[in-house]
Amino acid sequence: MSELRPHLVANRIFFMGPGAKSIEATGASYGDDTQIKFGDDVRLEPYATYWAGSGRHLVSLGSFSYTHSRLPLSAKVGRYTSIAKGVKVMGARHPHEWASTSPVFYNRRLMMETFERDRGERPTYRKFDYTPNPVTIGNDVWIGEDVTLGHGVTIGDGAVVASNSIVTRDVPPYTVVGGVPAKTIRPRFDEETTNDLLRSSWWNYSPTALNQLDIRNPAEFARGAIGLIEAGAIEPYRPEVVTGHELAAALDPSNSSAAS
Repeated sequence: MSELRPHLVANRIFFMGPGAKSIEATGASYGDDTQIKFGDDVRLEPYATYWAGSGRHLVSLGSFSYTHSRLPLSAKVGRYTSIAKGVKVMGARHPHEWASTSPVFYNRRLMMETFERDRGERPTYRKFDYTPNPVTIGNDVWIGEDVTLGHGVTIGDGAVVASNSIVTRDVPPYTVVGGVPAKTIRPRFDEETTNDLLRSSWWNYSPTALNQLDIRNPAEFARGAIGLIEAGAIEPYRPEVVTGHELAAALDPSNSSAAS
């Protein structure tokens, strides 16, 4: 962390926790020898925030988004999104369509290697891809506490997921879902407003570019954003993005999977 912190500060990536009262103190609660994992393809936009130890896994996180939860490295999160505590993604998939769901039939790890050595036997391992598909979380999404996300689900722009839900399928944009398994509770807005918000893609603009619009009135906000964009009155927000490859090269050219 001691080596990583200057790059976080320079790129305005916030690691919040006890003692982090400024961007310069970001990551102060982690300890200098804390291992931070990230992949080459991670993309970090400025003003993204990792809370409460969630930064041990650097996932792709858009500007003005934050997470209180440690997500899988493959997860991708858009802008203006809020992720509460206790959000997790289901573990590896099992072949429930097979006669047995046990990994001993497809996964030759220590247990089965030991079995082979002890017995002098070699079972047949069938091909099965048990790696979870990545989760994609859109822009302006709000995910409540203790939510479980299924393999490969996509949470659409503007969606809301109620606390304690288990999401097993994709969530459409601007839909409020909840329950076990999560089901549609209601649309977040009427159809016209939803379509206008999606058409505007307002998250491609900075908060200050949208200052003149009243965020408290979704319909007027959407129409106003479309008007400003079509008139060329505001410019898209295109910040410098730091990638995992760039971080790894800055820290240690021989290691692109972890930093300390």
